[in-house]
Amino acid sequence: MMIILGLLSILKILWTVIWIILAIMIIICLSSIIVHVQYWDGEIFWNVRYFGIKLLPSKSKRKKKTVSDSNSNSNAKPKNKHSPEPETETELEKPPKKLILDKFSERMQKLVNRLDMAESGMHALPETMVYLGKAMTWDSIETDILIAAEDAAACAEEYGLMQIILQNLFSQTGIWVHVKRKNIQLKYDFIEDKSKYNFRCKVKINIGKFIFALFVFLWYYLKDSHEAGQSVIRKKL
Repeated sequence: MMIILGLLSILKILWTVIWIILAIMIIICLSSIIVHVQYWDGEIFWNVRYFGIKLLPSKSKRKKKTVSDSNSNSNAKPKNKHSPEPETETELEKPPKKLILDKFSERMQKLVNRLDMAESGMHALPETMVYLGKAMTWDSIETDILIAAEDAAACAEEYGLMQIILQNLFSQTGIWVHVKRKNIQLKYDFIEDKSKYNFRCKVKINIGKFIFALFVFLWYYLKDSHEAGQSVIRKKL
């Protein structure tokens, strides 16, 4: 009887642990990572936050050279460059060097493999973009662009080109990604001689949907790689 009660208590503990793990996984999948990117007045700023905690970028501190390290380096004895070193068995038994043609063929094979991987990735990307767009939300987009030039014709041409770029960019982005707030300012000035380009945006990425998009990408990538391998085998036969 005591053994049965002990087993039941262990099962209850395991069941509780499983429920806690599932609850944590659900919370993580429903939560979002916030990415903030800004280029304003010539300064670049970006960070990544999760539950209000700043994840990136992290500041790396360089280790300063102490006085004891410099003294130890100065007191170190110089090595005798003229003293001959005995040859070991590994140096005497070195394998023969590869021919240039063999090295070239190996590098070409590596390049072909990488190109095949890139091609499979490009084939899987359109199917993944639909799910990746659902995982991302443009919380805010703001631009403050000033096209300036003393030549009125050049200023008008650059202004029109920038307007076309912004319209196409945000119209195409809006198809894949939901945009909440958008504040686009594009101005021109014939007096100033220096243009300015300011941009800031905040993107929310849902972790659960993003993981699902990665699985979709992996599925189509492996499927395309398998089909490409089968076609190569058929050509050889």
